[in-house]
Amino acid sequence: MALPPEPINDVLPHASWIVDGEVVEILSTGAPVPDVDAPPGATSTGQKSSSQQVRLKVKRMLFGSEVTELTVEKPEAGYMLRAGNHGPFLIDSAKRILGRYGPDSYSFERIEKALKPH
Repeated sequence: MALPPEPINDVLPHASWIVDGEVVEILSTGAPVPDVDAPPGATSTGQKSSSQQVRLKVKRMLFGSEVTELTVEKPEAGYMLRAGNHGPFLIDSAKRILGRYGPDSYSFERIEKALKPH
């Protein structure tokens, strides 16, 4: 069973950019690594997906300095990105994607609500 994403309020303080982006190119992919966090008997390949370096085309900025393109790292996680994947990406100052599931971690509505001052 997949873990839920981290709470949005735990992730937002680490985001330097929040963008509506689209993966336009996979620049590199690391070797697959064993998924030591997978529970016994889990229906999985027994592997976390490897890290990737990808180029994102930025369609809209939600937070951070204005950019039109970013080269970012997808850390080892339970998903792989492909060209054409799109959605909200939270990215830290080291240009790593935050959240367990990339652009599927949080909806635009949830991010925009969390960004509004209380």
